[in-house]
This record gives sequence, C-alpha cells and structure tokens, in this order.
Amino acid sequence: MTGLSAESDDELTTEVVSLEEAVRSAVEQGHAELTRLDDITDGLVGAFAQGQRVAPSSSDLITRLDDFTRGFPGELRRHLDRERESLGSFNIAFFGRTGVGKSTLLSAFGQLDGEYVSPGVSDWTTEVRPIDWRDCRLFDTPGINGWGRTESRDDLEAKAREAVEIADIVLLCFDNQSQQEMEFEKIAAWIRDHGKPVVAVLNVRNPRWRHPAKVPETRRRHLSESVRQHTDNIRTQLVQIGLPDTPVVAIHSRRALFARATTPFHGPAQKDFHHEREEFGKDYLDRWSNFGTLERLIATSIAEGGADLRLTALREDIRSRSRRGVGELEDLAVEIEQQAESLEREVESLFAVLGYPEDAERAVWLHDAALSADLVDVSERARSRPYTSPVKGALDRFVRHLAASHLAGCRRQAKANADDLIRKAFDERTAIDESKFTKVVFDQGAISAAAEAVWADRRAFLQRELEVAVDHEFIDNGTAVSHAAMVLGDEGGGVAGDVVRGAGIAVGLGALAVPALALFWNPVGWVLGVAAAGVGIAGQLQQHFGKKMSQQASERARKAKAQAIADCHRAVDQTFVDYEDALVRDSREAAWTLLAPAVGDSLRAAIELRMARSRIVRLIDSLQTYAGSIKPAPAVTDVLLRAQRRMGESPADVTRALLGEDWLESGVEHQSAQIDRAVHEAYSSRREEDRSRLTRVIAAAWSAPSTANIHSWRGDLEDAARRDPALFDIARTFWRVDGARPALAVLGDYNSGKSSLIRRIMVDSGRQPHAAFDIRASPATAAANRYQLPRFDLVDTPGMQSGHAEHDSAALEAIAEAALVFVVVHINLLVGNTSILEELSLGSEMIAAKGGRTVFLVNRCDELGLDPLTAPEAFLNLQNRKREELHAAFAARSIEVDIDRIHCLSGDPFGLVGGDATAERDDFDENRLWDGVTALTSAMSGLSDEQLSAAASSAAFDAAVTDLKRHQHTLHQVQADDAKDLHRSEPVIAALRAAVKDAVVLEGSLRQDARRMVDRHLVATKSAVAELGRKDGQKLANLVEAWWKAPQFEADLERYLADAARELDEWHSDHISAIGREMRAAEFQVAPEFAAEFKAQGNAWHEDLTEGAGNVAGTAAPLVKALGNRDAVYAIGKQFGHKFKPWGAVKGGAKVAKVGVVLGVVAAAVDVAAMANDIKKAGEHEHQQESALQVIDESAAGIVAQIVHGAQGEGPVGYLEQRTKELEAMLDEHLDLESSIRERMDSAKVRAEVAGALIMAADELIGTPGRNK
Repeated sequence: MTGLSAESDDELTTEVVSLEEAVRSAVEQGHAELTRLDDITDGLVGAFAQGQRVAPSSSDLITRLDDFTRGFPGELRRHLDRERESLGSFNIAFFGRTGVGKSTLLSAFGQLDGEYVSPGVSDWTTEVRPIDWRDCRLFDTPGINGWGRTESRDDLEAKAREAVEIADIVLLCFDNQSQQEMEFEKIAAWIRDHGKPVVAVLNVRNPRWRHPAKVPETRRRHLSESVRQHTDNIRTQLVQIGLPDTPVVAIHSRRALFARATTPFHGPAQKDFHHEREEFGKDYLDRWSNFGTLERLIATSIAEGGADLRLTALREDIRSRSRRGVGELEDLAVEIEQQAESLEREVESLFAVLGYPEDAERAVWLHDAALSADLVDVSERARSRPYTSPVKGALDRFVRHLAASHLAGCRRQAKANADDLIRKAFDERTAIDESKFTKVVFDQGAISAAAEAVWADRRAFLQRELEVAVDHEFIDNGTAVSHAAMVLGDEGGGVAGDVVRGAGIAVGLGALAVPALALFWNPVGWVLGVAAAGVGIAGQLQQHFGKKMSQQASERARKAKAQAIADCHRAVDQTFVDYEDALVRDSREAAWTLLAPAVGDSLRAAIELRMARSRIVRLIDSLQTYAGSIKPAPAVTDVLLRAQRRMGESPADVTRALLGEDWLESGVEHQSAQIDRAVHEAYSSRREEDRSRLTRVIAAAWSAPSTANIHSWRGDLEDAARRDPALFDIARTFWRVDGARPALAVLGDYNSGKSSLIRRIMVDSGRQPHAAFDIRASPATAAANRYQLPRFDLVDTPGMQSGHAEHDSAALEAIAEAALVFVVVHINLLVGNTSILEELSLGSEMIAAKGGRTVFLVNRCDELGLDPLTAPEAFLNLQNRKREELHAAFAARSIEVDIDRIHCLSGDPFGLVGGDATAERDDFDENRLWDGVTALTSAMSGLSDEQLSAAASSAAFDAAVTDLKRHQHTLHQVQADDAKDLHRSEPVIAALRAAVKDAVVLEGSLRQDARRMVDRHLVATKSAVAELGRKDGQKLANLVEAWWKAPQFEADLERYLADAARELDEWHSDHISAIGREMRAAEFQVAPEFAAEFKAQGNAWHEDLTEGAGNVAGTAAPLVKALGNRDAVYAIGKQFGHKFKPWGAVKGGAKVAKVGVVLGVVAAAVDVAAMANDIKKAGEHEHQQESALQVIDESAAGIVAQIVHGAQGEGPVGYLEQRTKELEAMLDEHLDLESSIRERMDSAKVRAEVAGALIMAADELIGTPGRNK
C-alpha cells in the first residue's frame, strides 16, 4: 500500500487485523441471520402454498397470479441458497458499463497478471469471475449497455445481476466517458432496490491525470477540475435515484494494474507495462493511481462495520424482494379489479337490455352445477353490491313499443271490421259464427307481417344494444358480440309466425258462435252470440224485424247490440294485448336462450377474478407480515461515513483524498518526451494515408446523386408545388440551402469531445470563434452553434444521451440541412441508446438518411491504454481494430458503414487544453504528430469549390427530402387522425340514429296507448248509443256532446299521462346519456344550450305527474288557452258549418275551458254540440244512431290527436317530435362533418402519394436501397 506511505507499519498491521476480525464477525452473523431468514421464509412458503390452485384458468391474469404464487417462494428459496453458498467470505461485486475498466480494477485488487483485461474491445468479460482479496471475495461481472459483441446484451446483464444479488458491497464503476441515463436506470433497478451498500469508482482513463512526471504543474488543475465535474455529475445522478451520500473515489486503474500486476505480464500493452515500470517504478505508479485510497476506503468500511454491511445486504435484499412482490401483486390486483369491473359492467349492461333475471329465469339459465349456486347471487356477494338493472329491461320495453306500434293498424282495422260486421249482421239479420268473425275481423296476414316486422326491428335493436353492452376496453371479441352476430343470423327465424299462431285470437278458444238457447227467446230466428274463454265475452245481440215490434223485444235488441259492441271491442283489445304480451314474452325467452351462456361465462369469470382479488389481499398481507418480521437493517450510510472520516481531518481533506488531488502540488517535475525519428516517420505516413482516405470519402459523400440529377429532381418538386402549395415551402428550403455555405455538423454523445474538436479545428485554422466554447464533463451544449470557416461552416450540436430529450431533438434538427455529418464516438464505441445513430444512417419517416454523408470519428484515442510515443505500432494497430469493431457493431444493426469512413483521433490529447479560452495553435503541438486531427483538417481545407457546390446541392436535396418526409408524415397523421375521428363519430351517429328510430317507435306506441285509452270510453259510449230508443233523442245528444267528460275518463287520462311521462323519461335518459357518452368518447361536446333545452323540455309538460300529482289541470294551461279562446271555439264551430253567435261562442268557449280545467290536455277537436243538433234533425232513428256513432268516432280521433300533440306541441308526441327534429338536425351536422372528414382524408391521401413519389424518385437517384426507408 505504497499510496499510504504516511502510515506506520503498526497502523497497517492493526488495520489488517481489524479487517480480518470484521470479516470473521460478518461471516458469523451472516450465518445466524440466514438461519432466521430461513425460519420465517418457511412460514411464507406455507402461506403461499395455501393459496395455490390446481386447475388451470382461462384468464391470463389468474394464470399470472398462479405463476407468482408458485414462483416467488421458489425464487426466494433459491436466492437464500445462493447466499448460503457465498457466506464464507465478504463479497464485493463490480457493476458498471462495458469498457469502464472493471476487469482492470479487479486485476489490480488481486495482483493478477492482466490476462482478464480487455485488449480494447467491448463486452470482453462474458462470465462472472471471482478472486480472493484480504479475506474477501471480489466478483468481476459482464458490463452493461454493450452492443453484444459475442453474446446478447440481455444475457450478459443477467449474469451481472446474479452477482450483484449476493454482494455485501457493490462497487459502481464509471469512467470519464459520459455517464449515461441508462446506466443509472439499471443501478436504480438492480442496486438500490436490493438495498445494497455502494461505493462509486470513477476510472479516469486520461493517461496524464495524476501523472506529474508528464504534466507541468500549470496544466494539472484543469485535468482535476474535469474529474470533479464527472464526480459531481455522478453524485447528482445517484441522488436522483435515491443513493445520496455515496462516496466517489477517482482512480487510474491501468496505472494501478501496472504497479501491482505479477509477472510475467499477459495483459494488453505489454511494451508500455515494462516501459512504465522501468521509467517510473512501481511505487510511483501505485501512488499516483490513487488505488490505495479506494483500497483503504473499502478495508476501513469493512473494519468499521462489516457485520452491519452484511446484515444490511441480507435483510434489505429480502425486504426489497418482498416489496417488489407486494408491488407486483398490487399491480396485478389493479388489473384484476379492472377486468372484474369490466365483466360486471358487461353483465349489468346485458341485464339492462334483457332485464334483471327473476328467480325462475335464474334457476333455468344461470344456475351453476359446479358451484351448486345461483351465479347472480354469488357474483353479487363477491362484489359486495347487487346489480341494479330493472326486471323489465330495454328489450322488453322496446318490443312492447314495437308491438303496439306495428299492430296499431291491425287493431284499428279489426275494430272497424267488427263494427261493420255488427252493423251488417243487424241489417241483414244474419247470425255470425266463430270462423266468419275471425275471418272478417282479423287480418291474419297483416298481423303476421306486423309480428315479423316487430321481430326484425327487435333483432336490429338487440344487435345495437349488445354492441354497446360489451366493454371493448378490457374484453376483446367478447362472447356477447359473437352472440349478437347470431341475432342477425339464425336467431328468430319464423318466430313471429309462431307468436301469432301460439297466441291465437282471443276469441278462438271459446269460439264466436250462436248459442242454441238464444233461439228460444228470439222467435225471429237469429241471434249473434259472442263468447271467449278467459276474456269474459258472453254477449248476445238481437234485433226484431218487421214494422211492428213489441217494446220488450225492441229493448232486448238494443241491449244485445250494445253488448255486442262492447264485447267485440273488448275481444279485439284483449286479442292484441295477448299478441303484445306473447311477443314480449317470447322475445325475452329467445334472448335469454341466446345470451344466457354469455351472461353465465361473464359471471363465472367475474366471480373467479373476485376470488383471485381476495386471494391477492391475503398474499399481500402474508408478504407484508414476512417483511415486517425481518429485523431493521443497520444504517450502512453511517458505516461508510465513519470510514471516510478516518481518511482526512476535514470533509474537504476527505474529498481531496478521494479525488486524488494531492498531485496538484507534488514535487515531481514534468519531463519532456523525446520522440524517435522512426516514430515521426510512422505517424507522418499514417497522416498522409488518412488525409487521402478522408479526402476521397468526403468527396464521395456528394457524388450521389449528381448535381444535375438533383436539379432535375428539384424541377419535379417545383412542378408538384404548383398543385400543392405546401410543397412551395419545401422548394424554398431547397433554394435557401442550395444557395448558402455548406454546413458540416458534428454529432455525438455529450462529453464525447465534440466542442473540443471544433475548437481545435478553429484554432488550427487560425480563426477565433465568435463565442467562447463551453467545455466541461457535464452536458454543456443545449442548442446548435454555427462556426464559420473560410468556405463552409461547422455546426456544434447538443450532446445525446444526456437525459435531456430536448437535446436529442435539437441535435437531429441541426443535422437536417447538413452537407456532411461527423459523428464523434467514444473509444467504447456504441454504448447505451444508439437509436439516433441508426435513424441517421437508415433514415426514418421524419428525416432523410445520411448514411452516405456521414464520417465517424473515434475520439480520445489517447485513452486507448497505449502510449502513442513508446508503442506507435501497437497504438496504430489498436486504432485499426477500433475501426473494425465499429464497422462490426453497425453491421450487427444491419447498417453498412464503410471502414474508410471511420477515422481515429484525439481532438484535445489528454485533455491538456480543456476549457482554456486562451488556447492557441501552439498548445497542441506537443501531440500533433499522432493525434490524427491534421489529416482531418487537411482533407477539409483541401475541398475544391466544385466539391463544396456539390455539397450545398446535396445538403439542399437532403433537406428537401427530410421536409417531404415530414410533410408526408403530417399527411399520414391527418389521415390517421381523421380515420380515428370517423371511427369515433360512428358510435355518435349510430346513437343519434338509434334515438331517432326509437323515438319513431315510441311515438307509435304513445299514439296507440292514447287510442286504447280513448277507445275504452268510446266503446262504452257507442254501446250506450246502440241501447237508446227512438224516444231517447236528448240522451243521444247528451252522450255525443259529453261522453268524454266523465270522471273515469279523467282518471284514465291521468294514468296515461303518467305512463307517457315515464316512457319519455326512459327514452330521454337512455338516449341522451348514450349520445353524451359517445360524444365524450369521441371527444365531441354536446352544446350546453341543447342539453339544457333537452332536459328542460324533457320534463316540462309532465313534471307534475312524475312527482305523483293527481291533478292534471296544471298541465292543461296551453290547451285551455287555445280551446277556451273565443276565436278558437268559433273556428271549431265554423269547421262544421255551424254559425255561433257571439255569446254562443263565448259560452262554448267557457264550456271548453271548464273541461280543460278538468281534463288538462284533452279537448274536442270537433263541435260536438252542433253535431248533436244535426243528429236531432235526422229523420229515422237508425240514421240518428249511425250519425251519432260517426260523430263519436270523429270526436275520438280529435281527442286522441289533442292528447298526444297538445295545442302547441306540448303533448307527449308533440314533445317527442320536437326532440326528434333536434336530434335529426344534430345527426345532419355529424353526417356533414363525416363527409368533410372523408374529403380531407382523400385530399391528404393524394398529397401524400405525391410526396411519396418524390421521395421514391430521390431514392432511385441515390441508388442505395433502403437509404430512406
């Protein structure tokens, strides 16, 4: 330990003894701790075993849970077994990026012969390699972030991770190449999350750092300042990932190996090894490597608290595994919860369509034999809440409305036919039997057609609703969708006919027949009897004929006719009620038959997921209990801080020691290097060779396509711009770049030496930059900077892989108009994220490929590990190998980089100039012979005017192609976005169409319900009319004038309005929410005024009824105002040719207004009083009756119209019609929007094809397949 020469031998001996004792104590306590961990792990393994399933699951999530419950305990056991195998020693693992010097560091610790050290290629170490050191075991590991020279990156990193998992201390190894974001991400995931104690090691590759014999004292400070910057960057990143207070030690691992290696030496740079030992001696090399500081820090840390470090490593590793297990289970629980909720939403949606299943349906369709339980009940208990859908689902309601609407015409015709049949029977004095009644009254063909129409509309409705019911966010190709497809296929064939035949005619069971007993009291000989089982039709009709009729016979005939009217209408009503009930019943049964398997599958899956969710809760509890039973870990930060305090009297002294800054004032004098003539000749020859090669490569970069071809292509671009104005901007970019000085851009990772190289080129050319260069170890260049040389410009770009995404974007943007790109790489070549370099070489949809216009510069060759003056041949050979390795690394990524386009150099050899703003050309003379910069600058300065003109044209060509690609990308994005908008608008349009379609169905149903309500009173009135005798003229007039003013009519009207209010509410809530949902999903927005008006009008006319009010008078104001107005009543009277006097009009208006108060929206649409007066004037009694019946029918039609429409459209149908118009207007707007989107897509497609053709033409000119893929 010559680096600690100030210590006495006694102190060294004490330190060694304390280290040995600390390791022995750590081993003993580690065994005891592992025994405790084994005991508590047994309990966890048992808890996990209880939760394991035997049968496989169809759910991927549950399979993942099963795999976890089996895999986690096994992996935990395997880890403890690995720990047990390694407990005999104190374990230290090296972890870091490939090429940072881990193997060199290990060889220095173990005083090895250098055999394990890389000869200068990446991914050299492919296996975990342990060595012994002072009662400890050190583990060298494969590097991370390599390019996979012989094995894949993933395989190499997996081996490194296994070594880290059993380490007591991890040495995080960095070098003074840029520290990359990906390094710290893996440190966070693999080191911090395992709770490992860490020490950071910065391997300074610069051969002149801490080499006082080679560096004058005036140049030393900025070399150490660069090390400080690297150290600060490492500390900052470690703090950000949760590793504060990590000590950072700067060393020179190569110098340490040269000091400590055994001989014969088998490592690389053997000539340098012997030369440096001979010239400087082992003590010098060891002291100025600062390796002794690292060794002492580790030894002191183990001596201070080796047992604490081991216990922390053991406990925190297991605790970390438990935390990760809990996190994995919690993430899985979230996914399971989401999936279960999605399935339950699907079930709830299906219930909303089909109706919540009643007990009998659940017993048939949803009983699970394996569970011996009702699936709905089990699911509701598992989710801790019931499903809330109503028993009557949307399908039942819709089919009910459909049936009422489609059968309305058949019902009206049947009633008209029944009236005609009764009249004809009495006129012709004939008896009517069942078959004739059925044949005449009921049009079986029309009824069957109506039922088929109901079934067809029902099928479309079911398909539509099922598509909405399935939650596509979590369940793709759900069972309900496949069943919904069946609905449009095989389901329902011939069902409507079965419904008609199964329901039959309501009078069919009892037959319409003439009872024989009727003849006994009817001497004339005819009687029409009506009987229907279960309906209560048992009326008899009779009519005497002859000029003289007894009073008794006449009265019986009138009563019989009245009864016939009532019974026949009741029979027709009941028949169609039965039809509607049968359609609804069979529809529900058919739907459950079809969809019960889908509902059952969803319920079973949801139940299984809920049970799995409960199992996860128990497993998390077990893991947390397990982690909580592990004793708290000692504070290892305190151990490391105590160790550091023993290395200096103050924090500043400790930092100075760790960073090796004692060389700044060392007494060693700088010795100028003596250069042999043969060395001069070797490098002179190489310099000319490189200059010639670079000149050829640079000129070739602008040869394809030729300038003539480029200008011809520009003509095609200009022609296309006449049809697409957006292409004019691209043409203008071409003209601007073609007329400007060509730009040569410098691209690379941060701290790769880009700015230093540009500063060197500027200084060597004798030009002063317009602004000082910001040269430091951390990311410095945030924006592109342009520097003028005599005939072209150099562009410095922001560094990549700095953790600043905006820097990467700015760098890519800066090279878009470059004629040539110099890509500066480290001597470790391609490490970390190389996607930008791949994009640069191959091109992408956003940038033209510049593979042929790229020169790669391997910078900082002074850090290759060979002295260019003492071993020039080996130095040049190593440069050649680096070129070949970079070529191979790109080839592994399917990128062809000609080896002639790769050049090795050192822009600022050994960093001796650094950020010195006063640097001049002479400051680089000492190393100019071999640094490779002159070959590059000579090739650049030797470019002819013709070549630079070609460079400008090539840059303009590339810039235009880049702009075309971006233009094409924008147009493709327009198409993609518009396609998404179309896709999003489809459900909106479908929802609007569905609302309009359902409104039509509901309107028909509301009309039919109103007609039925009025018909019940109409039939009774007509029966009463038929029963009146010749002397009952006044009664006839009263009936005609006031039949609809009865209290029962008011009560029925109130019920009708309440039912209409409920049905409109259902329609309104179903569709306005569906439209809103689809619009939200489509990122549209319902106009606030529309939503407010829709909601307000949706509740206005029937709001009192929905609140349970029994008085409908409050809703009649608009109607009363209309009918109670003098002019309105006068107009009604005038309609039928009756001239009211002014007072009569007022009186009539008062009567209408009074009725309006009672009946609300009901009002006569005809002047019944005038009609009654006309009836009185009729000659024959029968004619009076027929006229009365006609007037009653006409007034009934007017009443129905007034009920459903209202005076000013405020009735239920009027309201529905207004809303439908609004929805149709909105639908038209969306259809117009859809049309405009399609037009825009078509235009974008055509324009993108034009751009694509120009890009393809550019590729053909280049003649390099795939250049602009």
